[in-house]
Amino acid sequence: MRYAVMILLLVLAVSPAAAAAQMSGNYLHAFCSASPASADTNQSVSFISSVSGGNGSYTYSWSGACTGSSASCSNSFTSAGIDTANLTVTSGAQSRSVSCRVYIGQAGNTAPVSYATQYDTSGTTPAQRQTIHEWRQSSGLQQSVAALGTTPVAAVPMPVLFGVAPSDLTPNFGDPRDNGTRTHEGEDIMAVKGTPIVSPTAAVVILVTTDLASSEGNAVYTANPGGETFVYYHLDRIGEGVAAGISLQQGSLIGYVGNTGNAAGGAAHLHFEIHNSAGVPTDPFPRLTAEFTPAQKISFLAAILAKTSDPASLSQFLVTNFRSTFAADLQNGITLPPLIMQTLAAVPILPPTPGNLPAGDLMVGSSGSAVTRLQQFLIAKATGPASANLAAAGATGYFGSITKAALTEYQNASGISPADGYYGYATRAIVEANAGTTPAISATTDAGCLPGNNFSVTTGRRCSSAAAGASASFSRNLTVGMAGNDVKALQVWLNTHGYALASSGPGSLGNETTMFGALTRSALAKFQAQAGISPAVGYFGPITRAYLSAHY
Repeated sequence: MRYAVMILLLVLAVSPAAAAAQMSGNYLHAFCSASPASADTNQSVSFISSVSGGNGSYTYSWSGACTGSSASCSNSFTSAGIDTANLTVTSGAQSRSVSCRVYIGQAGNTAPVSYATQYDTSGTTPAQRQTIHEWRQSSGLQQSVAALGTTPVAAVPMPVLFGVAPSDLTPNFGDPRDNGTRTHEGEDIMAVKGTPIVSPTAAVVILVTTDLASSEGNAVYTANPGGETFVYYHLDRIGEGVAAGISLQQGSLIGYVGNTGNAAGGAAHLHFEIHNSAGVPTDPFPRLTAEFTPAQKISFLAAILAKTSDPASLSQFLVTNFRSTFAADLQNGITLPPLIMQTLAAVPILPPTPGNLPAGDLMVGSSGSAVTRLQQFLIAKATGPASANLAAAGATGYFGSITKAALTEYQNASGISPADGYYGYATRAIVEANAGTTPAISATTDAGCLPGNNFSVTTGRRCSSAAAGASASFSRNLTVGMAGNDVKALQVWLNTHGYALASSGPGSLGNETTMFGALTRSALAKFQAQAGISPAVGYFGPITRAYLSAHY
């Protein structure tokens, strides 16, 4: 069995004249197909147009994998892979553009899977599309797909492994795109570039594409339970070992968050689609309600680290961006992979400086340590009331309306246009040029610099009024049952230095309290053990204060 043809008809543009023609019943329709349905290298392939409607005669223009000016176009290909022929049809004032994508296999090879899709653009509006999926599979693959079962998964777990929860999502399925010429057929999940993406269910990979010039960029398509198809677009890179025909377990690596394809230059995110058994895109948002447990995530991560080509770099990236997540896992008794443990000890926690300010784009909905560093920078710059509000809320690691307001305020103060609260190229350039080494926060610019506290109760950083030694900011011994602003400052310090009291609720980052309880004692004991302070029992006394004074 040879590689079959995948036909994608993509609506690229609709002119005002076309819209008027549609209303009058003369709307131009264009389709494209390839023949034969299977093609080997050096075998002739014909790209055939099917056109109706319009106003008068048709003019054809082929480009890409085939060139010509007739209704059909033929070519052969010397190597296996994906080839795309582009056709523009003109009739009077109307013009339609479609693309035919053909998969070529080496003669005599057995294709692990063939995947055909046809987009029918004949809906009542140019943006309506009916998607039809056909599976042409080897018997072995057919069995793998059938083994997935006939019932779709109702609650789909979050495919981005770290930094995003279902509550962080904003529905965007059906939103207009390209000036209203098409609608958004998936859910955009904003995440830190490079974050692993895993399969929410058992699945079979049916297609992998790496055409960076295409709209999807690096992409993976999988067959999922209930005849559904899950689609992952704009990946920074495809996961190691991911190829058409392989079976995936729940939690298996798909790829890494990126901004390839038509997302190039924009914020990194996963474009995630769910197509039903009829091939029609459905809204993923109402079903993205589940989340893997921390123990499951670490189990999946261990498998990813075992197969990635550069586990050390991936571990460093994860610890840099998700240190608080791993700290919470340790507190909850979850055993981390040895490489993550080593990296936690080796990678320092740095204040925001030009060298470690966020390198990627950030916007409302982003989360992780990159957002934390941006928030710390904005708090330190203290450009006005919005910055003060952010200081009061703390560097939580979540980019919400408070962070957007503070960033907009900084952009206005720095003459950055547009001042829209989006952290992109223009803002990064100004920030990196003017940041310098971020100074200690002054007591007048950080609402967390309370009288008698040399560490902020909102950011965990030293206030500029602090004495030379950190011990001066904690003037008394602290233990279970005590209360005060110094207790809150200690909790914030622990949370912002990798020893989280809790992953959510009271004591978590941004939710610190003034009460010294079991969570504070446990987190403090972990810090003491890591620092070699003995006894590491969670008592905050002269020895621990002296250590902070000497090292922080």
